[in-house]
Amino acid sequence: MWLLIGAKLVIGLIGLLIVVRLLGKKSMAEITPFDLIYTLVLGGILEETVYDEQVHLGHLLFAIGIWALLIFFIEKVVQKNERINRWIKGEPSILIKDGVLNVKEIDRNKIEMEQLREMARQNQCFSLENARHIILENAGQVSMIVKSEKDKVLAIMLVDQGKIQKKVLASYDLSEDWLRANLAKLGFVALEKLVYVEWSQEKGFYVITPEKTTNQIYRIDG
Repeated sequence: MWLLIGAKLVIGLIGLLIVVRLLGKKSMAEITPFDLIYTLVLGGILEETVYDEQVHLGHLLFAIGIWALLIFFIEKVVQKNERINRWIKGEPSILIKDGVLNVKEIDRNKIEMEQLREMARQNQCFSLENARHIILENAGQVSMIVKSEKDKVLAIMLVDQGKIQKKVLASYDLSEDWLRANLAKLGFVALEKLVYVEWSQEKGFYVITPEKTTNQIYRIDG
């Protein structure tokens, strides 16, 4: 039994190496979610067979062989067909382009404004007003260009998709009446129609209305 387990582990390691070779010379940062599925399924195959005495080496070799052939076939297809490549592995999504919020891409990628703000902060951008371009890459990384490298003002979100962030207001000793009164001075009376509002003591309000957004898919690769 121990010899069989050892042999299965060796075969599993060889199978994993084959999968890595089929994926090509990618760094971990370049591996897409679909590439990750390859290795996870292979790990599942190995996990289910190592300690199962009813599964002999022939079964394991057959499973790894079929899986490796499928990976090879899929990789060849996506290399030759750009449309299938985009469908299987996805494509970069431009969430903000030239400072304009892309609602279509944000909704398509199931991203909330809190997540978008977090992406920006992780790239040393603490206000969406300072974001020139935000791109969500295939593997989930974020590429970003800011309008000013010197702008490090921290803005707080007060309105998200028409909803007033009451807890944020309370944490800064601000009231809903204060918010409505100041936005009314700027010409924004119906807060429920606003897409996004942020505020900082240094720069004041930054307001995004539906008219200041875009609903278009931009392609930057292929």
